[in-house]
Amino acid sequence: MRKVLKRFLAYLEKERNATQATLKAYADDMAKFISFMESRHEKGMLPGDVTDSMIREFLTFLAEKGFKRKNSASSRGRRLSTIRSFFKFAYREGLVRSDPASLISTSRGRGTEPSFLTVDEYKRLLQVIEKRKSDLFGTRDYCIVSMILSTGVRVSELTDVDEGDLSLKNKTLKLHRKGGEQQTLPLSEKLSASLRKYLRIRRRRTRTRALSISTHNTRMSTSAVWKMVKSYCRKARISKGRIGPHTLRHTFATTLLANGENLRTIQALMNHKNIATTSRYLHSHNTELANAVNRISLE
Repeated sequence: MRKVLKRFLAYLEKERNATQATLKAYADDMAKFISFMESRHEKGMLPGDVTDSMIREFLTFLAEKGFKRKNSASSRGRRLSTIRSFFKFAYREGLVRSDPASLISTSRGRGTEPSFLTVDEYKRLLQVIEKRKSDLFGTRDYCIVSMILSTGVRVSELTDVDEGDLSLKNKTLKLHRKGGEQQTLPLSEKLSASLRKYLRIRRRRTRTRALSISTHNTRMSTSAVWKMVKSYCRKARISKGRIGPHTLRHTFATTLLANGENLRTIQALMNHKNIATTSRYLHSHNTELANAVNRISLE
Protein backbone atom coordinates (compact mmCIF):
# COMPACT_ATOMS: atom_id res chain seq x y z
CA MET A 1 0.00 0.00 0.00
CA ARG A 2 2.93 2.34 0.68
CA LYS A 3 4.15 1.99 -2.93
CA VAL A 4 0.71 2.89 -4.23
CA LEU A 5 0.71 5.90 -1.87
CA LYS A 6 3.91 7.16 -3.54
CA ARG A 7 2.24 6.87 -6.96
CA PHE A 8 -0.86 8.62 -5.63
CA LEU A 9 1.16 11.55 -4.25
CA ALA A 10 3.12 11.83 -7.50
CA TYR A 11 -0.19 11.94 -9.41
CA LEU A 12 -1.49 14.73 -7.13
CA GLU A 13 1.68 16.76 -7.59
CA LYS A 14 2.20 16.35 -11.33
CA GLU A 15 -1.35 16.07 -12.68
CA ARG A 16 -3.44 17.90 -10.07
CA ASN A 17 -0.83 20.57 -9.25
CA ALA A 18 -1.31 20.01 -5.53
CA THR A 19 0.63 22.32 -3.22
CA GLN A 20 3.30 21.00 -0.86
CA ALA A 21 0.95 21.66 2.06
CA THR A 22 -1.78 19.55 0.42
CA LEU A 23 0.66 16.75 -0.37
CA LYS A 24 1.88 16.73 3.23
CA ALA A 25 -1.68 16.59 4.57
CA TYR A 26 -2.60 13.68 2.26
CA ALA A 27 0.64 11.86 3.08
CA ASP A 28 0.11 12.26 6.83
CA ASP A 29 -3.50 11.08 6.67
CA MET A 30 -2.64 8.02 4.60
CA ALA A 31 0.43 7.17 6.69
CA LYS A 32 -1.78 7.02 9.79
CA PHE A 33 -4.38 4.94 7.95
CA ILE A 34 -1.79 2.46 6.66
CA SER A 35 -0.10 2.18 10.07
CA PHE A 36 -3.47 1.47 11.69
CA MET A 37 -4.35 -1.16 9.07
CA GLU A 38 -1.01 -2.93 9.48
CA SER A 39 -1.18 -2.84 13.28
CA ARG A 40 -4.70 -4.35 13.33
CA HIS A 41 -4.44 -6.71 10.37
CA GLU A 42 -1.18 -7.58 8.60
CA LYS A 43 2.05 -5.99 7.43
CA GLY A 44 2.46 -5.19 3.75
CA MET A 45 -1.27 -4.92 3.04
CA LEU A 46 -2.28 -4.13 -0.53
CA PRO A 47 -5.09 -1.68 -1.38
CA GLY A 48 -7.14 -4.64 -2.57
CA ASP A 49 -6.97 -6.18 0.92
CA VAL A 50 -8.86 -3.27 2.47
CA THR A 51 -12.61 -3.61 2.98
CA ASP A 52 -15.27 -1.06 3.85
CA SER A 53 -15.56 -2.56 7.36
CA MET A 54 -11.82 -1.95 7.91
CA ILE A 55 -12.22 1.70 6.97
CA ARG A 56 -15.19 1.97 9.35
CA GLU A 57 -13.01 0.40 12.04
CA PHE A 58 -10.43 3.15 11.46
CA LEU A 59 -13.08 5.90 11.68
CA THR A 60 -14.41 4.40 14.92
CA PHE A 61 -10.88 4.39 16.34
CA LEU A 62 -10.49 8.08 15.44
CA ALA A 63 -13.83 8.94 17.09
CA GLU A 64 -13.22 6.97 20.30
CA LYS A 65 -9.48 7.34 20.82
CA GLY A 66 -7.43 8.82 17.97
CA PHE A 67 -3.63 8.91 17.78
CA LYS A 68 -3.19 11.69 20.34
CA ARG A 69 -6.80 12.58 21.11
CA LYS A 70 -10.27 11.91 19.77
CA ASN A 71 -10.94 13.36 16.33
CA SER A 72 -13.89 15.68 15.73
CA ALA A 73 -16.50 14.85 13.09
CA SER A 74 -14.87 17.44 10.84
CA SER A 75 -11.41 15.86 11.21
CA ARG A 76 -12.78 12.37 10.56
CA GLY A 77 -14.56 13.68 7.48
CA ARG A 78 -11.32 15.15 6.17
CA ARG A 79 -9.43 11.89 6.72
CA LEU A 80 -12.20 9.93 5.01
CA SER A 81 -12.01 12.35 2.07
CA THR A 82 -8.28 11.55 1.76
CA ILE A 83 -8.95 7.79 1.89
CA ARG A 84 -11.67 8.15 -0.76
CA SER A 85 -9.32 10.03 -3.07
CA PHE A 86 -6.66 7.35 -2.60
CA PHE A 87 -8.99 4.47 -3.44
CA LYS A 88 -10.54 6.31 -6.40
CA PHE A 89 -7.02 6.63 -7.77
CA ALA A 90 -6.27 2.95 -7.07
CA TYR A 91 -9.52 1.92 -8.79
CA ARG A 92 -8.82 4.05 -11.90
CA GLU A 93 -5.32 2.57 -12.08
CA GLY A 94 -6.76 -0.95 -11.95
CA LEU A 95 -5.08 -1.71 -8.61
CA VAL A 96 -8.33 -2.71 -6.88
CA ARG A 97 -11.39 -4.51 -8.23
CA SER A 98 -13.78 -2.31 -6.26
CA ASP A 99 -13.58 0.88 -4.24
CA PRO A 100 -14.26 0.09 -0.54
CA ALA A 101 -14.39 3.77 0.46
CA SER A 102 -17.27 4.51 -1.92
CA LEU A 103 -19.61 2.58 0.37
CA ILE A 104 -18.97 4.82 3.37
CA SER A 105 -20.54 8.14 4.20
CA THR A 106 -20.03 10.27 7.27
CA SER A 107 -21.39 13.62 8.28
CA ARG A 108 -18.71 16.21 8.78
CA GLY A 109 -21.21 18.24 10.72
CA ARG A 110 -21.03 21.95 11.19
CA GLY A 111 -18.64 21.46 14.09
CA THR A 112 -17.97 24.35 16.44
CA GLU A 113 -18.55 27.88 15.28
CA PRO A 114 -15.38 29.57 13.98
CA SER A 115 -13.47 31.30 16.75
CA PHE A 116 -12.58 34.91 15.93
CA LEU A 117 -11.22 38.05 17.56
CA THR A 118 -13.27 41.13 18.28
CA VAL A 119 -12.07 44.50 16.96
CA ASP A 120 -10.72 45.37 20.40
CA GLU A 121 -8.86 42.05 20.63
CA TYR A 122 -7.13 42.15 17.25
CA LYS A 123 -6.16 45.79 17.73
CA ARG A 124 -4.69 44.87 21.11
CA LEU A 125 -2.81 42.02 19.45
CA LEU A 126 -1.32 44.32 16.82
CA GLN A 127 -0.34 46.87 19.49
CA VAL A 128 1.61 44.19 21.37
CA ILE A 129 3.49 43.18 18.20
CA GLU A 130 4.13 46.81 17.19
CA LYS A 131 6.34 47.21 20.26
CA ARG A 132 8.82 44.85 18.55
CA LYS A 133 8.71 46.47 15.11
CA SER A 134 12.15 47.99 15.66
CA ASP A 135 13.89 44.67 14.80
CA LEU A 136 13.70 42.24 11.86
CA PHE A 137 11.58 39.57 13.50
CA GLY A 138 9.21 41.98 15.19
CA THR A 139 8.57 43.56 11.78
CA ARG A 140 8.18 40.08 10.25
CA ASP A 141 5.65 39.08 12.92
CA TYR A 142 3.65 42.27 12.44
CA CYS A 143 3.53 41.65 8.67
CA ILE A 144 2.46 38.02 9.09
CA VAL A 145 -0.36 38.77 11.52
CA SER A 146 -1.49 41.80 9.51
CA MET A 147 -1.44 39.77 6.29
CA ILE A 148 -3.72 37.07 7.72
CA LEU A 149 -6.07 39.64 9.28
CA SER A 150 -6.34 41.68 6.08
CA THR A 151 -6.35 38.94 3.40
CA GLY A 152 -7.59 35.78 5.16
CA VAL A 153 -4.63 33.78 3.79
CA ARG A 154 -4.20 30.24 5.12
CA VAL A 155 -1.04 29.75 7.17
CA SER A 156 0.24 27.05 4.77
CA GLU A 157 -0.25 29.42 1.83
CA LEU A 158 1.46 32.26 3.69
CA THR A 159 4.61 30.25 4.46
CA ASP A 160 4.78 29.28 0.74
CA VAL A 161 4.95 32.95 -0.31
CA ASP A 162 8.22 34.04 -1.93
CA GLU A 163 9.48 37.61 -2.14
CA GLY A 164 8.74 37.49 -5.88
CA ASP A 165 5.04 36.90 -5.16
CA LEU A 166 4.81 40.43 -3.75
CA SER A 167 4.27 43.51 -5.90
CA LEU A 168 4.52 46.48 -3.59
CA LYS A 169 4.26 48.80 -6.57
CA ASN A 170 0.81 47.40 -7.37
CA LYS A 171 0.08 46.54 -3.71
CA THR A 172 -0.77 42.91 -4.54
CA LEU A 173 0.11 39.46 -3.27
CA LYS A 174 0.10 36.33 -5.46
CA LEU A 175 -0.96 33.22 -3.56
CA HIS A 176 -0.55 29.56 -4.52
CA ARG A 177 -3.84 28.43 -3.11
CA LYS A 178 -5.24 25.14 -1.94
CA GLY A 179 -6.00 22.92 -4.95
CA GLY A 180 -3.11 24.25 -7.04
CA GLU A 181 -4.82 27.50 -8.05
CA GLN A 182 -3.20 30.94 -8.09
CA GLN A 183 -4.95 34.05 -6.88
CA THR A 184 -3.81 37.66 -6.64
CA LEU A 185 -5.11 39.62 -3.65
CA PRO A 186 -4.90 43.37 -2.96
CA LEU A 187 -2.84 44.68 -0.03
CA SER A 188 -3.71 47.69 2.09
CA GLU A 189 -1.56 50.81 2.09
CA LYS A 190 -0.48 50.24 5.71
CA LEU A 191 0.43 46.58 5.17
CA SER A 192 2.38 47.47 2.00
CA ALA A 193 4.37 50.05 3.98
CA SER A 194 5.13 47.47 6.71
CA LEU A 195 6.22 44.90 4.12
CA ARG A 196 8.45 47.47 2.42
CA LYS A 197 10.19 48.12 5.75
CA TYR A 198 10.50 44.38 6.46
CA LEU A 199 12.06 43.66 3.07
CA ARG A 200 14.53 46.51 3.48
CA ILE A 201 15.77 45.07 6.81
CA ARG A 202 15.55 41.46 5.61
CA ARG A 203 17.76 42.01 2.53
CA ARG A 204 20.64 43.03 4.77
CA ARG A 205 20.49 39.59 6.37
CA THR A 206 19.56 37.05 3.69
CA ARG A 207 18.88 36.52 -0.02
CA THR A 208 16.57 33.53 0.42
CA ARG A 209 13.44 33.50 -1.74
CA ALA A 210 11.03 32.88 1.16
CA LEU A 211 9.20 35.97 2.35
CA SER A 212 8.84 34.80 5.97
CA ILE A 213 12.22 33.69 7.27
CA SER A 214 13.19 31.93 10.49
CA THR A 215 16.02 32.85 12.84
CA HIS A 216 18.15 30.39 10.80
CA ASN A 217 17.44 32.29 7.53
CA THR A 218 15.29 29.44 6.22
CA ARG A 219 11.63 29.42 5.21
CA MET A 220 9.45 29.79 8.28
CA SER A 221 7.38 26.69 9.07
CA THR A 222 3.63 26.65 9.73
CA SER A 223 4.26 25.36 13.27
CA ALA A 224 6.54 28.35 13.93
CA VAL A 225 3.76 30.71 12.82
CA TRP A 226 1.32 28.91 15.14
CA LYS A 227 3.70 29.31 18.09
CA MET A 228 4.33 32.95 17.28
CA VAL A 229 0.62 33.84 17.08
CA LYS A 230 -0.20 31.98 20.29
CA SER A 231 2.67 33.68 22.11
CA TYR A 232 1.52 37.18 21.12
CA CYS A 233 -2.11 36.35 21.98
CA ARG A 234 -1.02 35.38 25.49
CA LYS A 235 0.88 38.67 25.81
CA ALA A 236 -2.23 40.51 24.61
CA ARG A 237 -4.30 38.65 27.25
CA ILE A 238 -6.48 36.99 24.60
CA SER A 239 -7.81 33.57 25.57
CA LYS A 240 -10.18 31.68 23.26
CA GLY A 241 -9.31 28.00 23.61
CA ARG A 242 -7.33 26.68 20.64
CA ILE A 243 -6.24 30.01 19.22
CA GLY A 244 -3.86 30.33 16.28
CA PRO A 245 -3.48 31.63 12.70
CA HIS A 246 -6.85 30.13 11.74
CA THR A 247 -8.48 32.36 14.36
CA LEU A 248 -7.05 35.36 12.51
CA ARG A 249 -8.34 33.97 9.21
CA HIS A 250 -11.82 33.62 10.74
CA THR A 251 -11.50 37.18 12.08
CA PHE A 252 -10.92 38.44 8.53
CA ALA A 253 -14.16 36.80 7.35
CA THR A 254 -16.33 37.86 10.28
CA THR A 255 -15.03 41.44 10.11
CA LEU A 256 -15.93 41.66 6.40
CA LEU A 257 -19.38 40.25 7.13
CA ALA A 258 -19.94 42.68 10.01
CA ASN A 259 -19.00 45.53 7.66
CA GLY A 260 -21.70 44.50 5.19
CA GLU A 261 -19.66 42.53 2.63
CA ASN A 262 -21.63 39.84 0.77
CA LEU A 263 -20.94 36.12 1.18
CA ARG A 264 -19.88 35.58 -2.45
CA THR A 265 -17.07 38.13 -2.15
CA ILE A 266 -15.95 36.62 1.17
CA GLN A 267 -16.08 33.14 -0.40
CA ALA A 268 -13.76 34.29 -3.21
CA LEU A 269 -11.32 35.98 -0.84
CA MET A 270 -11.26 32.99 1.52
CA ASN A 271 -10.86 30.58 -1.42
CA HIS A 272 -13.77 28.42 -0.26
CA LYS A 273 -14.99 25.95 -2.86
CA ASN A 274 -18.45 25.74 -1.29
CA ILE A 275 -20.58 28.70 -0.18
CA ALA A 276 -21.81 26.53 2.71
CA THR A 277 -18.32 26.74 4.24
CA THR A 278 -18.47 30.53 4.14
CA SER A 279 -22.01 30.48 5.57
CA ARG A 280 -20.62 29.27 8.90
CA TYR A 281 -19.76 32.89 9.64
CA LEU A 282 -23.39 33.96 9.41
CA HIS A 283 -24.18 32.45 12.81
CA SER A 284 -21.47 34.47 14.52
CA HIS A 285 -22.66 37.63 12.81
CA ASN A 286 -26.30 36.94 13.71
CA THR A 287 -25.29 36.55 17.36
CA GLU A 288 -23.78 40.04 17.25
CA LEU A 289 -26.95 41.38 15.64
CA ALA A 290 -29.08 39.78 18.36
CA ASN A 291 -26.89 41.29 21.06
CA ALA A 292 -27.23 44.70 19.41
CA VAL A 293 -31.03 44.44 19.24
CA ASN A 294 -31.19 43.39 22.89
CA ARG A 295 -29.29 46.52 23.87
CA ILE A 296 -32.08 48.70 22.47
CA SER A 297 -34.25 49.94 25.28
CA LEU A 298 -37.96 50.54 24.55
CA GLU A 299 -38.72 51.82 28.03
